[in-house]
Amino acid sequence: MRRIAIKHIILTFIWLVVAGVSLYGGLEYYSLSLHDRAYSDLHDAYKPSGLIGHGLGILGSLMMIVGVAMYTTRKRVRRFEQHGKLSTWLTAHIFLCTLGPYLVTLHTAFRFGGIISIAFWSMVAVVLSGVFGRYIYVRIPKAANGQFLSETALAARQNHLLRSILEYHPIDRLQVSTLLASVYGTDSDDREMSGWIQGPFGNGSRRKKLTREAATFGMTGTDATQFAQKMVDYQSLINQSSFSATFQRLFGYWHVFHLPLALIMMTIMVLHIGIAFTFGYFWIS
Repeated sequence: MRRIAIKHIILTFIWLVVAGVSLYGGLEYYSLSLHDRAYSDLHDAYKPSGLIGHGLGILGSLMMIVGVAMYTTRKRVRRFEQHGKLSTWLTAHIFLCTLGPYLVTLHTAFRFGGIISIAFWSMVAVVLSGVFGRYIYVRIPKAANGQFLSETALAARQNHLLRSILEYHPIDRLQVSTLLASVYGTDSDDREMSGWIQGPFGNGSRRKKLTREAATFGMTGTDATQFAQKMVDYQSLINQSSFSATFQRLFGYWHVFHLPLALIMMTIMVLHIGIAFTFGYFWIS
Protein backbone atom coordinates (compact mmCIF):
# COMPACT_ATOMS: atom_id res chain seq x y z
CA MET A 1 0.00 0.00 0.00
CA ARG A 2 2.83 2.37 0.89
CA ARG A 3 4.68 1.57 -2.36
CA ILE A 4 1.53 2.29 -4.38
CA ALA A 5 1.05 5.61 -2.58
CA ILE A 6 4.67 6.63 -3.30
CA LYS A 7 4.23 5.75 -6.97
CA HIS A 8 1.13 7.93 -7.21
CA ILE A 9 2.87 10.80 -5.41
CA ILE A 10 5.80 10.64 -7.85
CA LEU A 11 3.52 10.55 -10.90
CA THR A 12 1.44 13.43 -9.53
CA PHE A 13 4.62 15.45 -8.97
CA ILE A 14 5.82 14.77 -12.53
CA TRP A 15 2.37 15.70 -13.89
CA LEU A 16 2.35 19.00 -12.02
CA VAL A 17 5.93 19.87 -13.01
CA VAL A 18 5.31 19.21 -16.72
CA ALA A 19 1.98 21.04 -16.61
CA GLY A 20 3.44 23.99 -14.70
CA VAL A 21 6.49 24.41 -16.93
CA SER A 22 4.36 24.13 -20.07
CA LEU A 23 1.95 26.78 -18.84
CA TYR A 24 4.54 29.14 -17.36
CA GLY A 25 6.40 29.68 -20.62
CA GLY A 26 3.33 30.88 -22.47
CA LEU A 27 1.35 32.42 -19.61
CA GLU A 28 2.06 35.96 -20.79
CA TYR A 29 0.87 35.05 -24.29
CA TYR A 30 -2.28 33.20 -23.16
CA SER A 31 -3.29 36.14 -20.94
CA LEU A 32 -3.39 38.53 -23.92
CA SER A 33 -6.57 39.23 -25.88
CA LEU A 34 -6.89 37.51 -29.25
CA HIS A 35 -6.27 40.86 -30.98
CA ASP A 36 -3.10 41.64 -29.00
CA ARG A 37 -1.60 38.17 -29.42
CA ALA A 38 -0.78 38.83 -33.07
CA TYR A 39 1.51 41.68 -32.03
CA SER A 40 3.27 39.78 -29.25
CA ASP A 41 6.87 38.61 -29.58
CA LEU A 42 5.64 35.21 -28.36
CA HIS A 43 3.05 34.79 -31.12
CA ASP A 44 5.25 32.90 -33.57
CA ALA A 45 6.24 30.40 -30.88
CA TYR A 46 2.98 29.86 -28.98
CA LYS A 47 0.27 30.15 -31.65
CA PRO A 48 -1.29 26.75 -32.49
CA SER A 49 0.91 26.40 -35.59
CA GLY A 50 4.01 27.85 -33.86
CA LEU A 51 7.09 25.92 -32.84
CA ILE A 52 6.10 25.49 -29.18
CA GLY A 53 2.32 25.56 -29.64
CA HIS A 54 2.44 22.95 -32.39
CA GLY A 55 4.94 20.88 -30.41
CA LEU A 56 2.62 20.82 -27.40
CA GLY A 57 -0.20 19.60 -29.64
CA ILE A 58 1.95 16.81 -31.09
CA LEU A 59 3.23 15.73 -27.67
CA GLY A 60 -0.26 15.81 -26.13
CA SER A 61 -1.76 13.85 -29.04
CA LEU A 62 0.97 11.22 -28.84
CA MET A 63 0.37 10.86 -25.10
CA MET A 64 -3.33 10.21 -25.67
CA ILE A 65 -2.74 7.76 -28.53
CA VAL A 66 -0.09 5.82 -26.59
CA GLY A 67 -2.15 5.90 -23.37
CA VAL A 68 -5.26 4.52 -25.06
CA ALA A 69 -3.41 1.99 -27.23
CA MET A 70 -1.25 0.45 -24.53
CA TYR A 71 -4.04 0.12 -21.96
CA THR A 72 -6.48 -1.32 -24.50
CA THR A 73 -3.85 -3.80 -25.68
CA ARG A 74 -2.97 -4.88 -22.14
CA LYS A 75 -6.64 -5.27 -21.27
CA ARG A 76 -7.82 -7.14 -24.36
CA VAL A 77 -4.85 -9.18 -25.59
CA ARG A 78 -4.35 -12.28 -23.46
CA ARG A 79 -0.65 -12.76 -24.03
CA PHE A 80 0.01 -9.37 -22.40
CA GLU A 81 -1.59 -10.45 -19.11
CA GLN A 82 1.82 -11.43 -17.73
CA HIS A 83 3.31 -8.00 -18.40
CA GLY A 84 2.47 -6.14 -15.19
CA LYS A 85 -0.72 -5.65 -13.22
CA LEU A 86 -3.71 -4.13 -15.00
CA SER A 87 -3.92 -1.47 -12.26
CA THR A 88 -0.37 -0.33 -13.12
CA TRP A 89 -1.28 0.00 -16.78
CA LEU A 90 -4.43 1.87 -15.80
CA THR A 91 -2.36 4.31 -13.75
CA ALA A 92 -0.11 4.96 -16.77
CA HIS A 93 -3.21 5.33 -18.96
CA ILE A 94 -4.69 7.94 -16.62
CA PHE A 95 -1.37 9.80 -16.38
CA LEU A 96 -0.95 10.06 -20.15
CA CYS A 97 -4.62 10.66 -20.92
CA THR A 98 -4.95 13.56 -18.50
CA LEU A 99 -1.61 15.25 -19.18
CA GLY A 100 -2.07 14.81 -22.94
CA PRO A 101 -5.39 16.69 -23.10
CA TYR A 102 -3.90 19.45 -20.93
CA LEU A 103 -1.05 19.94 -23.42
CA VAL A 104 -3.50 19.85 -26.33
CA THR A 105 -5.47 22.61 -24.59
CA LEU A 106 -2.31 24.73 -24.47
CA HIS A 107 -1.75 23.91 -28.15
CA THR A 108 -5.12 25.50 -28.98
CA ALA A 109 -4.04 28.66 -27.08
CA PHE A 110 -7.57 28.52 -25.61
CA ARG A 111 -9.20 29.19 -28.98
CA PHE A 112 -12.01 26.77 -29.75
CA GLY A 113 -14.06 26.92 -32.90
CA GLY A 114 -15.47 24.77 -35.70
CA ILE A 115 -14.72 21.06 -35.68
CA ILE A 116 -11.96 21.59 -33.12
CA SER A 117 -14.53 22.64 -30.54
CA ILE A 118 -16.28 19.28 -30.96
CA ALA A 119 -12.99 17.44 -30.42
CA PHE A 120 -12.09 19.64 -27.46
CA TRP A 121 -15.36 19.23 -25.59
CA SER A 122 -15.37 15.52 -26.39
CA MET A 123 -11.90 15.40 -24.88
CA VAL A 124 -13.08 17.24 -21.77
CA ALA A 125 -16.03 14.87 -21.44
CA VAL A 126 -13.74 11.84 -21.85
CA VAL A 127 -11.36 13.10 -19.15
CA LEU A 128 -14.18 13.87 -16.71
CA SER A 129 -15.90 10.55 -17.35
CA GLY A 130 -12.51 8.86 -16.94
CA VAL A 131 -12.12 10.39 -13.49
CA PHE A 132 -15.59 9.08 -12.57
CA GLY A 133 -14.76 5.68 -14.06
CA ARG A 134 -11.59 5.51 -12.00
CA TYR A 135 -13.62 6.26 -8.86
CA ILE A 136 -15.89 3.31 -9.65
CA TYR A 137 -13.09 0.99 -10.75
CA VAL A 138 -11.05 1.25 -7.54
CA ARG A 139 -14.11 0.31 -5.51
CA ILE A 140 -14.66 -2.98 -7.34
CA PRO A 141 -12.68 -5.82 -5.71
CA LYS A 142 -10.30 -7.51 -8.15
CA ALA A 143 -8.06 -10.54 -8.37
CA ALA A 144 -4.31 -10.24 -8.99
CA ASN A 145 -4.86 -10.38 -12.77
CA GLY A 146 -7.30 -7.45 -12.63
CA GLN A 147 -10.47 -9.51 -13.11
CA PHE A 148 -13.47 -8.55 -10.98
CA LEU A 149 -14.15 -10.92 -8.09
CA SER A 150 -17.45 -12.75 -7.83
CA GLU A 151 -19.62 -12.57 -4.71
CA THR A 152 -18.52 -16.12 -3.84
CA ALA A 153 -14.85 -15.21 -4.06
CA LEU A 154 -15.46 -12.10 -1.97
CA ALA A 155 -17.24 -14.10 0.72
CA ALA A 156 -14.37 -16.60 0.77
CA ARG A 157 -11.82 -13.79 1.26
CA GLN A 158 -13.94 -12.27 4.02
CA ASN A 159 -14.25 -15.58 5.87
CA HIS A 160 -10.54 -16.33 5.47
CA LEU A 161 -9.57 -12.96 6.94
CA LEU A 162 -12.00 -13.33 9.84
CA ARG A 163 -10.55 -16.76 10.64
CA SER A 164 -7.07 -15.23 10.61
CA ILE A 165 -8.17 -12.52 13.06
CA LEU A 166 -9.76 -15.04 15.42
CA GLU A 167 -6.91 -17.55 15.19
CA TYR A 168 -3.91 -15.26 15.63
CA HIS A 169 -5.31 -12.62 18.01
CA PRO A 170 -6.95 -12.88 21.46
CA ILE A 171 -10.44 -11.80 20.37
CA ASP A 172 -13.72 -13.57 19.58
CA ARG A 173 -16.34 -13.02 16.86
CA LEU A 174 -18.65 -10.91 19.04
CA GLN A 175 -15.78 -8.68 20.14
CA VAL A 176 -14.78 -8.15 16.48
CA SER A 177 -18.30 -6.91 15.68
CA THR A 178 -18.41 -4.71 18.78
CA LEU A 179 -15.01 -3.19 18.05
CA LEU A 180 -15.88 -2.45 14.43
CA ALA A 181 -19.11 -0.80 15.57
CA SER A 182 -17.23 1.44 18.01
CA VAL A 183 -14.70 2.53 15.37
CA TYR A 184 -16.84 2.70 12.22
CA GLY A 185 -20.33 3.34 13.64
CA THR A 186 -23.01 1.29 15.30
CA ASP A 187 -25.23 0.91 12.24
CA SER A 188 -23.73 -1.64 9.81
CA ASP A 189 -25.57 -0.19 6.80
CA ASP A 190 -24.31 3.31 7.60
CA ARG A 191 -20.68 2.25 7.93
CA GLU A 192 -20.88 0.21 4.70
CA MET A 193 -22.34 3.21 2.86
CA SER A 194 -19.78 5.64 4.25
CA GLY A 195 -17.06 3.11 3.54
CA TRP A 196 -17.59 2.94 -0.21
CA ILE A 197 -18.12 6.70 -0.47
CA GLN A 198 -14.89 7.50 1.39
CA GLY A 199 -12.86 4.61 -0.01
CA PRO A 200 -9.42 4.43 1.66
CA PHE A 201 -9.67 7.98 3.06
CA GLY A 202 -9.84 7.86 6.84
CA ASN A 203 -8.33 4.38 7.14
CA GLY A 204 -5.17 5.82 8.68
CA SER A 205 -7.02 7.28 11.66
CA ARG A 206 -9.07 4.10 12.01
CA ARG A 207 -5.93 1.97 12.09
CA LYS A 208 -4.52 4.17 14.84
CA LYS A 209 -7.71 3.88 16.88
CA LEU A 210 -7.85 0.11 16.37
CA THR A 211 -4.19 -0.16 17.40
CA ARG A 212 -5.00 1.68 20.63
CA GLU A 213 -8.09 -0.46 21.22
CA ALA A 214 -6.00 -3.61 20.69
CA ALA A 215 -4.25 -2.86 24.00
CA THR A 216 -7.51 -3.66 25.85
CA PHE A 217 -7.22 -7.22 24.49
CA GLY A 218 -3.57 -7.55 25.51
CA MET A 219 -2.07 -6.82 22.10
CA THR A 220 0.93 -4.53 21.74
CA GLY A 221 3.61 -3.64 19.23
CA THR A 222 3.62 -5.51 15.91
CA ASP A 223 0.77 -7.76 17.00
CA ALA A 224 -1.50 -4.74 17.58
CA THR A 225 -0.46 -3.15 14.28
CA GLN A 226 -1.17 -6.32 12.30
CA PHE A 227 -4.48 -6.74 14.08
CA ALA A 228 -5.55 -3.18 13.24
CA GLN A 229 -4.65 -3.65 9.56
CA LYS A 230 -6.60 -6.91 9.38
CA MET A 231 -9.65 -5.25 10.94
CA VAL A 232 -9.52 -2.39 8.42
CA ASP A 233 -9.18 -4.89 5.57
CA TYR A 234 -12.04 -6.97 6.96
CA GLN A 235 -14.40 -3.99 7.11
CA SER A 236 -13.31 -2.99 3.59
CA LEU A 237 -14.25 -6.46 2.35
CA ILE A 238 -17.66 -6.14 4.03
CA ASN A 239 -18.19 -2.81 2.27
CA GLN A 240 -17.08 -4.25 -1.05
CA SER A 241 -19.35 -7.28 -0.70
CA SER A 242 -22.35 -5.04 -0.10
CA PHE A 243 -21.87 -2.83 -3.17
CA SER A 244 -19.72 -4.84 -5.58
CA ALA A 245 -22.61 -5.87 -7.85
CA THR A 246 -23.92 -2.28 -7.98
CA PHE A 247 -20.51 -0.88 -8.87
CA GLN A 248 -19.95 -3.50 -11.56
CA ARG A 249 -23.27 -2.53 -13.17
CA LEU A 250 -22.32 1.16 -12.96
CA PHE A 251 -18.96 0.36 -14.53
CA GLY A 252 -20.73 -1.38 -17.41
CA TYR A 253 -22.99 1.65 -17.98
CA TRP A 254 -19.93 3.91 -17.77
CA HIS A 255 -18.24 1.99 -20.58
CA VAL A 256 -21.27 2.58 -22.82
CA PHE A 257 -20.80 6.33 -22.29
CA HIS A 258 -17.01 6.59 -22.15
CA LEU A 259 -15.93 4.52 -25.16
CA PRO A 260 -18.04 6.28 -27.85
CA LEU A 261 -16.83 9.67 -26.61
CA ALA A 262 -13.24 8.47 -26.76
CA LEU A 263 -13.76 7.18 -30.32
CA ILE A 264 -15.31 10.49 -31.40
CA MET A 265 -12.43 12.42 -29.86
CA MET A 266 -9.76 10.21 -31.43
CA THR A 267 -11.46 10.26 -34.85
CA ILE A 268 -11.67 14.06 -34.94
CA MET A 269 -8.11 14.34 -33.68
CA VAL A 270 -6.85 12.08 -36.49
CA LEU A 271 -8.86 14.13 -39.03
CA HIS A 272 -7.38 17.32 -37.61
CA ILE A 273 -3.85 15.93 -37.91
CA GLY A 274 -4.54 14.73 -41.45
CA ILE A 275 -5.91 18.11 -42.54
CA ALA A 276 -2.93 19.89 -40.94
CA PHE A 277 -0.49 17.73 -42.90
CA THR A 278 -2.52 18.13 -46.09
CA PHE A 279 -2.26 21.91 -45.89
CA GLY A 280 1.44 21.81 -45.07
CA TYR A 281 1.35 22.53 -41.31
CA PHE A 282 4.45 20.57 -40.35
CA TRP A 283 5.93 21.07 -36.91
CA ILE A 284 9.47 21.83 -38.07
CA SER A 285 9.76 22.82 -41.73
